[in-house]
Amino acid sequence: MDNPDISSAALAGGKIDFVGLARPLLADPDYVEKLRRNQLERIRPCLSCQEACMGRLQKFSSVCCAVNPAVGREVAYAVGRAQERKKVLVVGGGVAGCEAARVCALRGHDVTLLEAAGQLGGNLIPGGMPDFKEDDHALVRWYSHELQELGVRVELNTPATAEIVRASGSDTVILATGSRPVVPDLGAPDRVRTAADVLMGGEDPGKRVVVVGGGLVGCELALWLRKQDSTREVTLVEALPDVLMVGTPVCDANTDMLKALLPFHGVKEELGARVVRTEPDGVVLHLCDGSEQKLEADTIAVAVGYRSENRLFQELQGLDAQLFQIGDANKVANIHYAIWDAYEVARGI
Repeated sequence: MDNPDISSAALAGGKIDFVGLARPLLADPDYVEKLRRNQLERIRPCLSCQEACMGRLQKFSSVCCAVNPAVGREVAYAVGRAQERKKVLVVGGGVAGCEAARVCALRGHDVTLLEAAGQLGGNLIPGGMPDFKEDDHALVRWYSHELQELGVRVELNTPATAEIVRASGSDTVILATGSRPVVPDLGAPDRVRTAADVLMGGEDPGKRVVVVGGGLVGCELALWLRKQDSTREVTLVEALPDVLMVGTPVCDANTDMLKALLPFHGVKEELGARVVRTEPDGVVLHLCDGSEQKLEADTIAVAVGYRSENRLFQELQGLDAQLFQIGDANKVANIHYAIWDAYEVARGI
C-alpha cells in the first residue's frame, strides 16, 4: 500500500476504507498532500531498506530515514536559501550527485550536473534490477523529476575532465564520481563478469552460475538469478564463515530475511571458501579444511566490493573554486550514507 497508484485504486474501487502509512511518511512527510494534488511523481519513495528507521531504532534509539536526512530534526536541518547565489557544478549523476544538485538548487544556486552515462542513477540502475529492489529505480525517477522541476541543467553522456571542470567557471565543484567494481584476476575473461553486468542482462549467464562474494550485492544477485530461473544452479562462494559479514552494516531484519531466502530458493552456499583458479568449464575452490573443490560454471559473477573513483578529485587539486568529494567517491558505503553525505555538504554551500 505504499505504492500510491495501488492504494488510490483500492480506495476508489471501494476495496478498502482507508490506508495507513508509517515509514513512507518518514521518506516524504508531504506524501498525502502530494497525493491530494495528484503529484504522484513528486512523492519521494521509501526504499523499504529499514536501514535508518528500524536499524537506527534498534541500535541507537532514534529514528532516521535513508532518503530523508532531515527526519527527526526538521527545524535544525532544514534547507534554507543561501545568502549568495553561486554557480555550482556537480559531476556524477548517481544518488549522491543527484541529492547534492537537488539541495543546491533548493538553496537557490545555479546548478549544472554532468553525467557520463545516458541516464541518471549510477549504481542504482543495476542495483534496482531485481524485482524486490524496484524502489531503487523509483528513487532515480523521483530525482530526475525533482531536478527538472528545480531547473537543474542535467547533461547526460558528458564525461567530465579536469579541463572541462576548470573551463566551467564554477564557484563550487562537487565531485560525486562514484565507485567501480573490484574485479580480481581470475582468468577466463570470457566467463568472468561483474555483478552489474549480469544484472543489466547483457547476455544470458547460462544454467550454472558461481557468484563470488557473499556481501549484500552477491546475496541479492544470487537470489535474483534463482528467482529468474528455478532450474538454474547458483552457488554463492564466500571466504568468511557466513554471508553478509563485511561491507556496510545491514539492518537485522533484512539480514535475517536474506539469509533465509537464499536456501529457500535453492541457492547453494560455499562458506569459508575462495576461488583459487578457473578452468575451461568452471572454478576451483580452496576450502577451509585445506582441500579443493571444483564447481562447474557457465558464468562467474564477481561481487567482491567496490573501489572509489577519485582520479578527477586528484587532478583538480589546486582548483580556484570550492571543491568537494562526496558519496562513494569519498568512501564506498550505501544509499543511506551517500544521500546524507551529499545533503550535509550541499546545505552548507
